[in-house]
Amino acid sequence: MLRNVKISFHNMEHSEPMESHTIQKLEKISEFLKNEENLTPLFAEFWLKANKQHPHHEAEFHLKTPRFDLHAHDAGADMYIVIDNTIDKMVALIKKEKELRRDRSRRADTEKKKFNS
Repeated sequence: MLRNVKISFHNMEHSEPMESHTIQKLEKISEFLKNEENLTPLFAEFWLKANKQHPHHEAEFHLKTPRFDLHAHDAGADMYIVIDNTIDKMVALIKKEKELRRDRSRRADTEKKKFNS
């Protein structure tokens, strides 16, 4: 579970249903960070921005762990869909970052073996 979660509402009133929806969707992120749990700090900041002139709402998500610092955002007419899309983008970024780290460690191992041969 993410320890430090901050959800900010800009140009809109605080909405308990929207906050609980966001926290529920953040559980998806927690599944991918199981191995990061023992490393501190895990920090997540979520900004929900409403535009009063036209229906173009934004969500930004910043995730900071000791191993990576990621940022995802999305915009659209329905804030709940924007929240879902932003979290889905963050999940994709986490997967990509973990694959890159795994590939780097495997590549380093093979280079060491070649050098020692």
